[in-house]
Amino acid sequence: MLMSGLAAALVPTIAAAGGFEIPDAGARALGRGGANVVGVSDPTAIHYNPGALAKLRGTHFLYNHSLIWHDTRFARAPLSDGWGADAGTTFEEVRSDRSLFPLGLFAALSTDFGLENWTFGAGVYGPHAVGRLEYPAYGPQSFMLTDMNVLMANYSLSAAWKLRDVFGVGITAQYVDLIALDYGLVIDSGFTSNLSPVPDENSTQLTSTLKLKDRTSGTAIVGLWYRPHRRVELGLASRVVPVFLKAEGTMEVDKPTLVTDDIRVTLPLTLPAYVRGGVRYIHETKGREWFDLELMAQWENWSVIDAYDVQVEGRISGQEVEDLHLAKHWKDTVSVRLGGDVHVIPKHLTLRAGGYWESGATPKNYSHLDFPSFMRGGVGAGLTAGGRGIYGTVGFLHVFQQSREVTELYGKVLQQRPIRPCPDDCDGLSGVPANAGRFSSRYEILNVGIELRFAELLGKRRSRGHRPGSDAPANPPTAPDVSTFDPAQGSEVEPGDDDIFE
Repeated sequence: MLMSGLAAALVPTIAAAGGFEIPDAGARALGRGGANVVGVSDPTAIHYNPGALAKLRGTHFLYNHSLIWHDTRFARAPLSDGWGADAGTTFEEVRSDRSLFPLGLFAALSTDFGLENWTFGAGVYGPHAVGRLEYPAYGPQSFMLTDMNVLMANYSLSAAWKLRDVFGVGITAQYVDLIALDYGLVIDSGFTSNLSPVPDENSTQLTSTLKLKDRTSGTAIVGLWYRPHRRVELGLASRVVPVFLKAEGTMEVDKPTLVTDDIRVTLPLTLPAYVRGGVRYIHETKGREWFDLELMAQWENWSVIDAYDVQVEGRISGQEVEDLHLAKHWKDTVSVRLGGDVHVIPKHLTLRAGGYWESGATPKNYSHLDFPSFMRGGVGAGLTAGGRGIYGTVGFLHVFQQSREVTELYGKVLQQRPIRPCPDDCDGLSGVPANAGRFSSRYEILNVGIELRFAELLGKRRSRGHRPGSDAPANPPTAPDVSTFDPAQGSEVEPGDDDIFE
C-alpha cells in the first residue's frame, strides 16, 4: 500500500542517464556527479548497484525528491528561397512554458531482517528526466512537438548477499508501469501534394496528440561489489533485460469534426540495456574513513531506438490514416563520472562534489525537442548532515549541454503527412524540415532527501531510557556491544572485519 500510494505522485518521465534521462537519481549521487555505482551507501543501491545493497546493515528508509529547472529553446531558421511566397519568413525563438519540473520521487526501504549476510530492498521511483513540456500549439516548433506528458513508475524488489565484508552480489526485479504517454505535434491532413512550411491553424494542419499507455512491462538489474583491499572497492551493474513496451491508445486532434472513425494507435518502444562499472579509493586511518574518490563509466544501448513507428488505424475526412514514422536513429551513449565524499565531521557532516561527461544519443541532423540528448557535462556538489539515525542530504547539479544549429538541407525531422505521405505524394520532396534552426538547453537540478537509520535511531533512544523511580538505565549492559554504527557508511561495522585486509 505504501508503494502504491507513493506511485501516485511519481514524476511524468520516461526511461539510465543519456537518451531520455539526465544524470542522476538520488541526492547523494547528484552531489557526486553521478559517480555512485561503487560507493552507493543508501537504499538507492536498488537502482545503482544491487550488489552494493549488501553493505547496508539494519533497516533504512530513504525519501529523495528532485526538482529540475530546464531551459530548452528552439529558434527556427528563416525559410529558404525554395519556398516561393513563404521564402524569407522568420520565426521567434520558443521555449517550453514549463521551466520547472517538480515531481521527481525516489522512495526506498532496505533491511537485513537480522540476517548476517543478506539484505533486501523495495522501492518506487521514476527515471530521472523532464517529462512535461508545453510549446505553442501552432508555434514554429509545432511540426516537431507541441506538448509531452509521460508518467512512468519502476516498482522494485531487491535481494543481495555478501561474503564477509569483501564481496556482494544482488539483483533488482522491476515492474515497469508506463501509466501515460501523451505526445503532441502538428500534422498536415491535406489531400494535395503542396507542402505548407508555415504552421497555420486555419489550414489543413491540425494538432494531433497520441494518448498511450502500457501497464505490463518489466526488467531486471544485477550488480556486483568487491573490496579486494581495505582502501579499494570495485563495482559493476547492468540492466540485463531491455524494457520492451507496447504502448497503445488513441489519437486526439484539435479539429474533431475531421475524424471519421476513432483513431487507434500503437507504439512499440524499447528502453535499452546498460552496463556501469567503477573503482573507488577509500582513505582511512585508524579505522575511520576520511574521504573517498570514485571513477566510473557507463554504456547505454540507445541505438535500439531507430524511430517512433506509430501504427495507426482510423480515418480523417474519410481517408485512411497512414502510419507515422518519427525518425530518430539514436546512437549508444558513453558517460564518464568522477566524484567523492569528504567526512568533515565524522558521523555528522559530509561534503561531496563531482562531475561527469556524456556523449549524445541524438545525431545532429535528427536533433529534437522531446529528449534533446546532445553531448553534455555537469558539475555537482552537496552535503549530508545529521545524527542519531536521522540524516538529511542535499545535492545540486548544473548540466551544460551542447548547442546545435541545423540547416534545412541537413535536417531530417520532417512534418508528418498521414493522408498524403512524403515523398511519394509530395512531388518527390522529402517533406517540410521541422528541425531546421538552433537548439540550446541547460539544466539545474536540486535534490533533497531524508534517510532514517533505525538501528542507530532506536539504539540511541533506548540508551536514554530509565526505569520509573530509579536512576539506573532501563536496559543495563550485560555484555559489551559487538558492533558500532558508522553513519558515514550507513552500515554496522563488526570489530575485526578489517583483519581480512591485513
